[in-house]
Amino acid sequence: MKPAILLAAALAIGATQTSNQSYAGTWTAEHAGQTFVRLELQVTGSAIGGRISLGDVEVDKTGALKTVTDTKREATPIFDVAERGGKLTFAHKDGRETDKFEMKLIDATTAELALVITEDMRKEMASEGITDFKPFTLKRLGRK
Repeated sequence: MKPAILLAAALAIGATQTSNQSYAGTWTAEHAGQTFVRLELQVTGSAIGGRISLGDVEVDKTGALKTVTDTKREATPIFDVAERGGKLTFAHKDGRETDKFEMKLIDATTAELALVITEDMRKEMASEGITDFKPFTLKRLGRK
């Protein structure tokens, strides 16, 4: 019985490392030739870490990207990184605020990055007539 438990644990760890490895790399989002998101993810053992740089954007009333008002800034660390339900979740400190994100892989070179909208954010968006906030499409930069 013990060898079966050890094998199951080893398989679970191996599956987590393989799954986490799918996220590893540098991902960017561009609009009209301007990079406004750069997400760098590294896998060490079974842990994922990294950093993100974000620019400022404007969205239309449906939450779709309209314009990039400021390109990406200095990269800062991400934290509370976890894979849940086929998505990579993480947080990022922006000044005094903490933003949470979900990254969903579409294929080996494409992902969606969604800002997790809090109730306060939803109220602020509604006051501006914005009904939703659509995810950004990320592209993985070539692997070395």
